[in-house]
Amino acid sequence: MIAIRNLNAGYGKLVVLHDLSLSFAANQFTAVLGPNGSGKSTLLKSILGLATVVDGSIQFEGSELTKLSTEAISECGIAYVPQRNNVFTAMTVRENLLLATRKLNKADSARAMDEALTLFPTLSKRQNQRAGNLSGGERQMVAIAIGWLLRPRLMLLDEPSAGLSPIMATEVFRVVKTLCEQNITMVVVEQNARSILRWCSDVFVLREGQLAFQGSAEDCLNNEDLVKSYLGMGLNLSKKAAG
Repeated sequence: MIAIRNLNAGYGKLVVLHDLSLSFAANQFTAVLGPNGSGKSTLLKSILGLATVVDGSIQFEGSELTKLSTEAISECGIAYVPQRNNVFTAMTVRENLLLATRKLNKADSARAMDEALTLFPTLSKRQNQRAGNLSGGERQMVAIAIGWLLRPRLMLLDEPSAGLSPIMATEVFRVVKTLCEQNITMVVVEQNARSILRWCSDVFVLREGQLAFQGSAEDCLNNEDLVKSYLGMGLNLSKKAAG
């Protein structure tokens, strides 16, 4: 679905990604892992046109994205959920969700809202509360629901479990897995390798803006050097995650 070739990208004169080539398969839950500063978030921002692409190619279903605006890229069927500032805190949960359906007619908007509140039952109970009064995990659910309501074919999530308790992180990944089963391609940048490797199918590991590993979650967990060197997980923890 996404094919990236020889990508050099960053911010202004700072190049973060160096000659990076990789592809994201359609309808898969893919994790992008790596230490801090490895270029994980920059990769997502490059796809969305939020980073400076020096050279290289980013194609979505065969169409080149690097020359398009962020708005045009979103209209191609790509939704992005940033790590921070991803909801309107002064608005209620319901008002946040309604913003995502504003281009729909009244009947379709109501139908989409019903589907969202069924898919995200926690939000159904909180729909009249201000988003700023929710827990971190609940706000993350609102942000993911907003992205889902845009009816994307590809969703890009930047560290959705950051700052969450293990229970809430598990709930976030469960929802991501459910969305993937609806034929939405999910690409998730994560620092919490131990948790996400229990849920994802494919894995890319970045190091200093370059590709250090690509393969299945199982292959990743079985690669002892990778687990120790790049993911900050002890071997006993990796085997526990695999189980």
